[in-house]
Amino acid sequence: MRQVRIELSFVAAYVRANLRAALEYRVAFWGNVIAMFINDAMWVTFWIFFFDRFPAVAGYDVRDILTIWAVAAFGFGIAVGIFGNCMRFAPIVAEGRLDFYLTLPRPPLLHLLVSYMSPSAWGDAIFGIGLYALIAQPSFVELLGFLAVSLSVGAIIVAHATLASSLAFWLGQAESIASQIQNALIMFSTYPTSLFSGLVRVLLFTAIPAGFIAYIPVRYLREWEWWQLPATLGAALVYVALAIVVFHLGLRRYESGNAVAMRT
Repeated sequence: MRQVRIELSFVAAYVRANLRAALEYRVAFWGNVIAMFINDAMWVTFWIFFFDRFPAVAGYDVRDILTIWAVAAFGFGIAVGIFGNCMRFAPIVAEGRLDFYLTLPRPPLLHLLVSYMSPSAWGDAIFGIGLYALIAQPSFVELLGFLAVSLSVGAIIVAHATLASSLAFWLGQAESIASQIQNALIMFSTYPTSLFSGLVRVLLFTAIPAGFIAYIPVRYLREWEWWQLPATLGAALVYVALAIVVFHLGLRRYESGNAVAMRT
């Protein structure tokens, strides 16, 4: 437990430092946040008009699709707002710039992930929790349920992005394919999972785990069945563990070419 507290303090310190650095350019920071908020609002507006014409699609109504967006936006915002490098470390590996993280007495994967923050992601996070508060007007217990599934979703997003970026250990220049894999998760996570069947549905609960973002959490926030929250938490733990294992397997293949980078 002591080691966990140390690592949590390390992450918190990095988040504060990243926020201070981003807020050195306040106009740019808030511009990014507001732009992402507006982008999410435009998508939600589209879905509202869509369900006004078609009240139910594959068992989902407008409240369900708005819940999907609330969970996905908040989970993604927290994930990339804190662990921003999960979406972008493939070139760091390919170019031999991972040495910096290997020379310091911190877990290299944790340090790598937390060393960058996406300012626009906070627009997603604000939008997500604001949307859920608006459509659900939740009680305190319901809000805790939303936070629990959303943070689990965030962990799945970070783990999946880490797995995609870790392809660089084996493929070298894997930035493009990693980005496509990451974008596939985001895209499928904002559509009703029940639209898909067969092999695609299997993929949405395995290789592209959108089902644990757009299906089980929404059912939990609608039905409050006892098994749904543990299923989401369990999926998050499995994907996080898999990401850690794959990353460390990749480290064994890593060749730095003496590119040791020093930061000031």
